[in-house]
Amino acid sequence: MTESKEKQKPSVLRARFAHNVRILRVRKGISQENLADICGLHRTFVSDVEREVRNVSLDNAQRIADALGIDPVELFRPIDEADAGLPKSLPKGPRGSGR
Repeated sequence: MTESKEKQKPSVLRARFAHNVRILRVRKGISQENLADICGLHRTFVSDVEREVRNVSLDNAQRIADALGIDPVELFRPIDEADAGLPKSLPKGPRGSGR
């Protein structure tokens, strides 16, 4: 018998991936919306990834890595405590840019 989704432990790899996407995105000064545009994904998808809600396919992991200009393996590295000093988020950009 399997556990329900609510009772399953969060995936360590998903947590690493989410943390590293966010840290690398913030370091590059890219908003979630900009990263999503570069990847060809929706902003809510990127938000879900960073909140560990989304289980990302390898293809989308590659798209995110390419957009960040890194090797995909960097998205799965152990979480570095030195990253704790980075800002929780970037300032919100302008809405309704007329895309």
